[in-house]
Amino acid sequence: MKKALLLVCASAAFGLAPFASKLGLVPGSAWLVLLGVAFALAASGSFNAIAVAAGALGALGGTVLGSVSAAIGGAVLVALAYAERTVRVRSTHGRLLHVGAALGTGALAGAIATAYGSASPAVRGVAVVVAAVLVALPLLVEADDPLAHALEGASKLVSDPARASLRDGAELRRQAHDIPLSDESAKGVQKTWRALSKLAEVRVRLERSRAQGEAAKTPAAAVVDMVDGRIRDHVTALARAYTAADTVRAASVGLDDAALKTVENTSEGLEDVSRALVDVDVKQSASS
Repeated sequence: MKKALLLVCASAAFGLAPFASKLGLVPGSAWLVLLGVAFALAASGSFNAIAVAAGALGALGGTVLGSVSAAIGGAVLVALAYAERTVRVRSTHGRLLHVGAALGTGALAGAIATAYGSASPAVRGVAVVVAAVLVALPLLVEADDPLAHALEGASKLVSDPARASLRDGAELRRQAHDIPLSDESAKGVQKTWRALSKLAEVRVRLERSRAQGEAAKTPAAAVVDMVDGRIRDHVTALARAYTAADTVRAASVGLDDAALKTVENTSEGLEDVSRALVDVDVKQSASS
């Protein structure tokens, strides 16, 4: 779903941007910024301020530099649209590859969309779709889940035991967030993740207060301990929920042995046929 949304937004960014000049100065500028922000949010896969700002800057840079070179303008637009996702790529080599892919595909997309901008509507549409597919290639570089990245970042700003709990939560999010859950369980799990994210933000603020010497008082220290306990409880509850879902799924797969029975019956039938053929061959050899 997210990839399909990215293709739609990328197609709009490259296919509808030329019509901005027909809207006038202010409406046209707002239209370009809207396209850039929508493209960046789709590339990020989440709604956050960094993606919005990067998308607006991409629209500005792409428009200004695009008047000089369509390839450069496209490269800047796509690279800035993927800026938030680039930050979430965990390895340095992966980040470099992600940036390089965004720049390269953006340059190709910008050149293709501009080269066929005056062609027939059908040809122009195909060119825009090809450009959109090209700019989706950076998704092949694996990036961290937005919430896992946020929890990992928060863990670096707090002390134990919250640090260990937040790291466990980040790792759990990476490994288990795509485990299928029932509708009722999925709603509860999503609420728990949101609550854990808010607790992480609160814990970071409390850590800053502690660093300033405000948390030395007993009430403040008690609040820190309470938040640490709530973070631990949320991570534990999430781990139990995913473990239970995996257990139920494994049990259902184990009980569904129809395919196994089919294979066993087929194997037995083939073995019977093989034995019959061997017996016939032996009898023919004996009679001859």
